[in-house]
Amino acid sequence: MSARNRIISPALRPLLAVFRVLSVLSVLTVLSALAGCAGPSKDSPISEWTFTQGEAFRAQRDAQRLNPGPADDDPVIGLDGRVGERVMKTMREGEKKPDEGNTLRFKIGK
Repeated sequence: MSARNRIISPALRPLLAVFRVLSVLSVLTVLSALAGCAGPSKDSPISEWTFTQGEAFRAQRDAQRLNPGPADDDPVIGLDGRVGERVMKTMREGEKKPDEGNTLRFKIGK
């Protein structure tokens, strides 16, 4: 019998085995979590996404550099002045916050 086995009482040996298993499982869990946090490799689909992002923006920017004028000479069709004024007035009135002064509001329930 080794010196280590003589120090630990026989009643605590199963508990020690459980602690060993739990420590191995916790180490494996941490290692698997770290492996999952690793960055994408060249073979992952995420690396393919980075090359195609912004292609539409770059194509539009390059087209505007080549021909900065409008695409055609058609007039712009939009709101007339009265309708535009009413829309802006409604929008600005909706932005105003009511003056609550020194009032207290309590909400009980839903």
